[in-house]
Amino acid sequence: MKIVADSHIPFIQEYFGGYGELVLKSGRSISHEDVRDADMLLVRSITHVDEKLLAGSKVKFVGSVTAGMDHIDKKWLDEVGIIFRAATGFNSPPVADYVISVIAALQNQGLLHQKKIRAAIIGVGNVGRLVVERMKLLNIDITLCDPIRAEREPDFISSTLDELSDLDLITLHVPLTRTGEHPTYHFIAKDFLQKQKPGCVLINASRGAVIHSQELFQYGSHLHWCFDVFEHEPNIDRKILEKTLIATPHIAGYSVQGKIRGIDMIYRIACDLQMIEPKPITPIAMRKQRLTFQGEKSWQDIVLGVFNPVVITTMMRTLILPDEEHGKAFDEMRNQFNYRYELGYTNITGARLTNDDTKLLKKLGVEFDF
Repeated sequence: MKIVADSHIPFIQEYFGGYGELVLKSGRSISHEDVRDADMLLVRSITHVDEKLLAGSKVKFVGSVTAGMDHIDKKWLDEVGIIFRAATGFNSPPVADYVISVIAALQNQGLLHQKKIRAAIIGVGNVGRLVVERMKLLNIDITLCDPIRAEREPDFISSTLDELSDLDLITLHVPLTRTGEHPTYHFIAKDFLQKQKPGCVLINASRGAVIHSQELFQYGSHLHWCFDVFEHEPNIDRKILEKTLIATPHIAGYSVQGKIRGIDMIYRIACDLQMIEPKPITPIAMRKQRLTFQGEKSWQDIVLGVFNPVVITTMMRTLILPDEEHGKAFDEMRNQFNYRYELGYTNITGARLTNDDTKLLKKLGVEFDF
């Protein structure tokens, strides 16, 4: 048994070590020669898995510790009989937390203080569903846009892209697709951008290429951009980074708990498919963090104490804007981001909060030690 895996997949040794030869390589440098005699390939979203990589190889199973599919040529894999599975839904909690963190950061900057915030969630799958739940806790007026779910579910009410306007907040949680009835490649473009009102917040925590970058500059400069993903990663457009209000290096779905969840899902799938035999594994504890605050605080302060995207934005600009080879810096930031806990695995003490803020934080999963 030979397993080739992205060296930045957390806990890869704990789960897939001991099955023969485990070859670990940077995801962007995995080559045809590396996988030629491999039985299994384990990747993240940065490795393109297609005929060029796998033709003539022995690979029988490809597992992706990510939720997206745009790096996978699923049609070709099916044609040649290579089984593919992804860790679907493993990153939903941290992405939903990320959206709440962005809202908290913007409100601390004086934005999104409307009495009733009007928001659209575009893409209501595993991630979008949880974003809906979180945003409802903030008493946000939500419009859903997911034509695929609307076609499949008679009771699902979906607005069209053309109907979305007069909004305070738009957040994207769609896969990157280039074919089919509802392709998302560059679907956020001139017509959509032009009809949004000045000051509307646009959050993208899906894939960078769903937004038409050139038309974003030309027709979307009146919006507040909050981007976790960028077109042409890791060699992102530094002009976009300069203008983006909140910018993070594709880490919305990254959390200590999510990383454990993802590799555990792929391992169990491989076992269920009888690609490998189950082995005794010491469970990796989903530990909680304890944070201490002093004095009067708001729910925004607590959320940003867990994860503050403004801090990451400053880091990105400091590291990437001056660097001619900034793609490496982008990847390094992403790979080294391994310390964020989810709200549901956070215990706080010391803060003085209003009853309403305490109730909200508890609903978001935060625990208290009074």
